[in-house]
Amino acid sequence: MTPQHWPVFLADFSQQITNDESFIRGNSSALLTDEQRETKWLGKPGATELELAQLEERLRCTLPPSYRDFLAASNGFGPIGYFIYNLYAVAEVDWLVNLDPEIVEIWEEAPPVDAPELADKPYLRYDGNQFEGALRPGHMRQCLMISDWGDAGFLALNPAQQYEGEWEAWHFANWHPGAVRYRSFAELMQYSYQQYLELRAAEEG
Repeated sequence: MTPQHWPVFLADFSQQITNDESFIRGNSSALLTDEQRETKWLGKPGATELELAQLEERLRCTLPPSYRDFLAASNGFGPIGYFIYNLYAVAEVDWLVNLDPEIVEIWEEAPPVDAPELADKPYLRYDGNQFEGALRPGHMRQCLMISDWGDAGFLALNPAQQYEGEWEAWHFANWHPGAVRYRSFAELMQYSYQQYLELRAAEEG
């Protein structure tokens, strides 16, 4: 996903959501604002280079490319389907340990995990066959929280696990036994879009 692809991708995502009966008059209608319905756009103006630099200074790190490009295209976005309601703007993004220390403490207080699925070879599978929900609890403290809590879950980026310069992206949810992990934020968003379309098609019969 190049910087040029993000506006097109997000516009398509916006069109699908704002034309979905569930978001117009159904159970998810409260998730859309009147402005979003009128404009058919779920995002906001992109973050400026100054805003992105200030975020990186505050976090004391360089953002992974696909996530930085997303913020430059839309400084906040959502909902992205039925489970995640709002991707944070730069002013809201922060380390998980600052925004939700309780969830970090819960995972860190759990008994040590020594499971075969946490060995590098099975753990680093991103082909749809990874062990469902498997995560390394020690990574929780390092994660960057990039969305609010939606349907008992949120999105995060994990700099402790990187792939070609990208940070591993998580969809953490209470109804998973942990997190579903992707090689990058772009991969997570593309999968989220596809999952949303499949669920919508199933609901519409």
